Order: sequence, then structure tokens, then C-alpha cells
Amino acid sequence: MSDDSAVPAPPARRSRLLSSPGWRWAVPAGAVAVIAGGIAVSSANADAAANLPPKTAAQLLVDVANAPQHPLSGTVVETARLGLPDLPGQAAGTSLQSLVTGSHTARVWYGTDAKARISLVGDLAETDVVRNGTDVWLWSSTTNEATHYRLPGNAPATAAVPPTLQDPAAAAQQALAAIDPSTKVQVDGTGHVAGRPVYELVLQPKDTRSLIASVRIAIDGATSVPLRVQVFAKGGTEPAAETGFQAVQFAQPDASIFRFTPPKGAKITEGTLPGRVSAGGGAQGGAATPAPGARTPTHRAGPVDEGSGDVVGSGWTAVAVMPGVNLAALGRDATAATLLRATSSVTLPDKSTGRLLTTPLLSVLIVGDTAYVGAVDPSVVEQVATTHPSTATANR
Repeated sequence: MSDDSAVPAPPARRSRLLSSPGWRWAVPAGAVAVIAGGIAVSSANADAAANLPPKTAAQLLVDVANAPQHPLSGTVVETARLGLPDLPGQAAGTSLQSLVTGSHTARVWYGTDAKARISLVGDLAETDVVRNGTDVWLWSSTTNEATHYRLPGNAPATAAVPPTLQDPAAAAQQALAAIDPSTKVQVDGTGHVAGRPVYELVLQPKDTRSLIASVRIAIDGATSVPLRVQVFAKGGTEPAAETGFQAVQFAQPDASIFRFTPPKGAKITEGTLPGRVSAGGGAQGGAATPAPGARTPTHRAGPVDEGSGDVVGSGWTAVAVMPGVNLAALGRDATAATLLRATSSVTLPDKSTGRLLTTPLLSVLIVGDTAYVGAVDPSVVEQVATTHPSTATANR
């Protein structure tokens, strides 16, 4: 394994993925899902070494940042081993909440013309998210319900739409945002993913308060597209979260893939995107949940505006502050209620109390109507909850 820690941060590069951390999910189930999806990675490890020319970490980062967007289609497997309890409806495997545990398979298609489709397939059930220009559809075969969203005309190809399984390229971009002096970067040889030769790039946080031991990114040797991301928790021998291609083809999908017509008898509703979609991509006004390792600014101390989200800290120890938690409503949701029962009561330094959910990779603390989420030691979220209370918590 070659050590190349002093590498420059890669230039910012927008992701095509359908999900966005600006999309608000129910907490705590959604908070866990967003974090897990933000860094998720695929099953099967790379096999024998590939015949590729040697490259340094700095060269690989430049290659990934400068690579053009490639149209593609393929099969992605996402697996989460977060240490969560068995969740209701997990066997069906096609609800967006079910992504927080177990393995899930999706077919993905990406065009280079603001078109994308992800089909999450389970036993006798399917959930689809389809983007065709400014039109976005979310459809569930289980309920036979379709929700239509319309993006503004100036929305870029990367604008926020309903969240779903993340592809490896999008997950890798969030992990690569961690590259700063707090990150050790290395190249760990080569291998194969989905039958294609790849380089193995390894990121390791230097801050001991992070629960992440390492993030492994398999980068396609021909296109520089990340084909797999694996996240290892401290002390773990297998990935705590992973997403990667089992099969992939780099070719423009047929236009018919992106034409969606609701099935006969489906209930159709018009959805509203959270906040306004900016020309720069993403949604404004929603809670922003950082992927572990995302490089984010340190926000001011003090209360967070009601109904908004904030990110406290930087690098691998960033914590999302997500106000607007309705514990009574969560208790009526089978998935959220199961997670709530796995929490324990904690008393913070300021004598306030909260509910804490811990896994090998995550800490989720709920105080009042606010959740604090990060891939960090529980003491970090407790400290953030004490120094950055929400408006409602501060005034209770």
C-alpha cells in the first residue's frame, strides 16, 4: 500500500445521482438512511490484481475530477450492516426506508441529458424514481401510487429529486470531499469490479473521534468512474456499508427508459420539492445531512432557525443538526418506532435529556424536537446538542 497523504483535494464535481442530502427525511430512520446512503458501497470484494499502469493517489484524484460524465446502465447492489435492529417490512426490500438494513438490488440508467432512472427491485415489488428533464416521478408498485415533481426550467441535471439508493460515483464524491489534512490517502493496488479493472483508493480519517476506520473506492481504470465504495467501521472486518456495480455498460440508454406513464388505476399526486431548487443544484431550505467525511464549514454557535437544517463541525466529525422531529408521529411509524425502542436515555452536560441511538458507524441523538447525526463518537453529538440547540430546544 503506497502512502500518498499529501494529495490535493479534488476539484468540485457535480453528481448525477438522484438523491440529495438537501431532501428532508423522517428522523431517526431517515437520518440513518441518508448517512448510510451518503457513503454506501457494494457487496463482493475485488478479485485478483488487474494489469493497470501504476498511479499515485494524486493522479487518481485528478482523473476522477476531470473525467467527463459517462452515460451508463447497470446493476447496483447496496448493503448496509449498521448494527440496527430488524425493521418491519424489511423483507419486501423496495421501500426507501428499507435501505438502512440488508442488501438491495437496483437497476440504474444515466443519460448525459438530464435523464436518469433507478428501479429498486424486491420480491414481487418495485420502486422507481425517474428523471426526464424537468419531470420527476416516484412510483411504488406496492401501493400503486405515483408522485410527480416538476423542477424549474433552469434546474441543472444535478438538481434535487426524491431520495433513493445511491450509485457508487455519487457516494465516492461525498467521500472524496473528506480529503484535507485530516485524511490519510493511499493507493492499495488494483483489482476487478463488475469484470472491469480498477484501482483501489483508500481514505482514512486521522481524527480518532470518527467511527470510520477507512473508505475504499474502486476506480475504473478506463473511465475513472468509481464503481464501488466500501466503508469500514472501527474494529470491523467487513464493510459496514457498501454500494457497487455488479454489472455496468458505458453506453447511452434508450430514450424510452426515461419515459414514465403511471400504470392504470394508479393514484397520482403532485409533489412539492423541499425549498427552491437553485441553479447550482440541490434544494435550499431543507436539512442538509453530511456524509461522514464530508468537508463542511463550521457554523456559528447558537440556535438553528426553526424548520431548517445545519451542519456543525468539519471533516470526518461533522454533525447534522435536524430540527422538526415529531416523536409522537415517529412512534406511529413501524420502522421509526423500532429504531426508537433501540435508543437509550442520556443526560447532557447542561442537564437536558435525550434519546441516543448508537451503531458501529453512527450516533443519532434526539433532544426535544431535534436530531443530531454523525459518524462520530457519541460524545461529539452530545457536545453539539449542548452548544448548538435548536430554537425549540433552547426555549423549552
